[in-house]
Amino acid sequence: MAGLAATMEPLEAVRPDRVPLSVVIMSRDEAMMIGRCIGAVASWVDDVVVLDSGSTDGTREIAAAAGARVFEQPWLGFSAQRNRAVALARHDWVLCLDADEVVDARLAAAIRAAILAGPDPRDGFALDRRDEFFGRLFPNLKNRARRRAFIRLFHRGHGRWNPDQLIHEEVTVPGRSIPLPGVLLHWRSFTMAEQLHRYLGNAELEVAQMMARGQRGSVWRMILQPPLRFLWCYVACGGWRMGEAGLVQGMMVAHAEWLRWAMLWERQRIRRVPHPPPELVAGKDG
Repeated sequence: MAGLAATMEPLEAVRPDRVPLSVVIMSRDEAMMIGRCIGAVASWVDDVVVLDSGSTDGTREIAAAAGARVFEQPWLGFSAQRNRAVALARHDWVLCLDADEVVDARLAAAIRAAILAGPDPRDGFALDRRDEFFGRLFPNLKNRARRRAFIRLFHRGHGRWNPDQLIHEEVTVPGRSIPLPGVLLHWRSFTMAEQLHRYLGNAELEVAQMMARGQRGSVWRMILQPPLRFLWCYVACGGWRMGEAGLVQGMMVAHAEWLRWAMLWERQRIRRVPHPPPELVAGKDG
């Protein structure tokens, strides 16, 4: 299996039936997902790179068997890991994917057309990423600005993942953000317990990022932000059309919103008390 030293390997000629594009994928213990992710692009792109951060479930072997060049790199953080993966690409135009994402046929055609048209290398292309929940594809919950910022296809000579973002990282490009038709399917099939566990892990990084930006937690934020987030997801984004699943998803997203603001408040206001005060131990609770 190739290691990081393989970045020095000579470039091969682009196969005539392939687009001169590198797909770069981050992975860790994604044996159930990695094959379908690679399979959605392997027939039309010239290069697939998988940068793995310590899988123990056969992810690397599955990726190699699917035709990817596989590298190993201990986890550096989201942006740094993505930038490392981009550096391993054979081509300057790169499409960055997560192992649990799938490029649908319409998006694949749009990407092919965009690259073959010879785009301005200063521009980036934004993808419409939609989440699966209870086996159904939900509407995109991002606002217009965040949709345009969701750039996954870019020229690595001009674009890079923002190293200042600990989570929900974005690509910065000097030119335009051009939306592409089609859908990037984020299909994870989480149970509610797994999704809540993910929210908790994300909240730790979100809080660190919020503190770095100088944001302050408050009780009012904990009260107001969750219902506003629910209304955005359930009403404005059309979650109500998804029936009971839409209601549950809206409530879970609202819970995640409460969690990050509550944890920010805790981090800034609450002092940990590891042991009970002596008066309580002595039974003097009044």
